[in-house]
Amino acid sequence: MEINKLETIREEINKTDEDLIKLLDKRFEIVKTVVKIKKEKGIPFFQAKREQEILNRVSNLSKNSESSQNIFKVIMKETLKFEENL
Repeated sequence: MEINKLETIREEINKTDEDLIKLLDKRFEIVKTVVKIKKEKGIPFFQAKREQEILNRVSNLSKNSESSQNIFKVIMKETLKFEENL
């Protein structure tokens, strides 16, 4: 019985992971537009103030603030690399 429950929970995690991937893909598509604007306006890709605003927002929205902030730090690091390669 417990194995079935575990499998059901894992299916829910897998679905959530799929949703996260779709949202990350959407985020990177939006970033393409941001890069275009930054290039046109000569704005540096890295914006420390913006990064802190995002982390503060994550902290306020999340029930697991520290873990969520760590995840967003990775997302922002990868986003910066993505921006620099466009």
